[in-house]
Amino acid sequence: MPNSAPIYILSSDEPLLKLDRADELMQLARKQLPDADFLIFTEADFAGSTKANLVKLENELRDPGLFGGDRILKLYFKEYNNIAAQVLQCIAQYYRPGVFIIIDLPRLNASFNKLPPKPVPEVTPKRIDLKNAAISYLKHLGASLEIFYAPDGARLQQFVVQRCAKYGFRLSPECSALLASLNEGNLTAIDSALKLMTLSDKKGDITLDDLNTYFVQDSRFSAFELTEALLSGQGPRALNILHSVFSSQSGGAAAQMPLIISRLDTCLNVIVKMREQRLGSDAQGQALMRQNAIVTPALQRAVLMAVRNMPPHLLQFLIRALKDCALLHSHFRMDEAASLLQTMAVSVNHFEAMAYAPG
Repeated sequence: MPNSAPIYILSSDEPLLKLDRADELMQLARKQLPDADFLIFTEADFAGSTKANLVKLENELRDPGLFGGDRILKLYFKEYNNIAAQVLQCIAQYYRPGVFIIIDLPRLNASFNKLPPKPVPEVTPKRIDLKNAAISYLKHLGASLEIFYAPDGARLQQFVVQRCAKYGFRLSPECSALLASLNEGNLTAIDSALKLMTLSDKKGDITLDDLNTYFVQDSRFSAFELTEALLSGQGPRALNILHSVFSSQSGGAAAQMPLIISRLDTCLNVIVKMREQRLGSDAQGQALMRQNAIVTPALQRAVLMAVRNMPPHLLQFLIRALKDCALLHSHFRMDEAASLLQTMAVSVNHFEAMAYAPG
């Protein structure tokens, strides 16, 4: 068997990265095999207790059929377990020319890249790490193992810029940082946001005001508004936002709590650092805020206001209460975590409310 089999193993925890690559490969497959039948396999097709059901897959690999045997196969697995390894071994054992295969796996350890190619043995050894062996067997055929890692930091902002260019937009570094922050680095959410923007007439340069208009007012981003309200000393507004979040039909407190905790924690840490470094002016604090994805004008103003005006005892209370809130959330005590957030909201205007916080 020549080492050129069109078999591609796409491995990542980021669905968008795999989808992009799979789309490229589908175009290549259609170009190479224009008359091929396209078949999709999922875990359910191979379900078994310990032994995979490989009958349908073997038939497609072994039998070219009466009307041409070209096939494009795409296989999806939620985890790389023993059943998935048996499927990969089957492909290695029965692969034939005229079949283009795309295998979608969760992220594999980088050590799989180092596995050497090995031919499929005539008799499978009784003691074998089949997950490693199956990858080696496919490598022997010339299969490509592609492991994708989610971009972060500067690479994430560059991803946003490139994605914007795909949809006809241009973003400044501040805007790309905001868009990445608004979606907590979720690539699929970022892509969906940009697709939403294409429905408008806006083209060319995208400003911070544009992003605020499109997204910050969306209910999904209540965490940003809540942080701004708390740091600005707007307790009643913070309570209204919390009520809106907790009564939402799209997940409520359980869905929003991680983002609320994350954003408020970031801003409180930045406030502490700015006070320690005596960064009280707009110009002095800009770099530190940008480094922490605090880029909306409203949130920047709120942070600067807190740096200058928030009493030390209130700042320490909010930091301590937020840690307790995160602990409650980690133990799935959502009602208590929500109640503590409400106490924090009241406390920014009525310090005596701090006494009602647990602990």
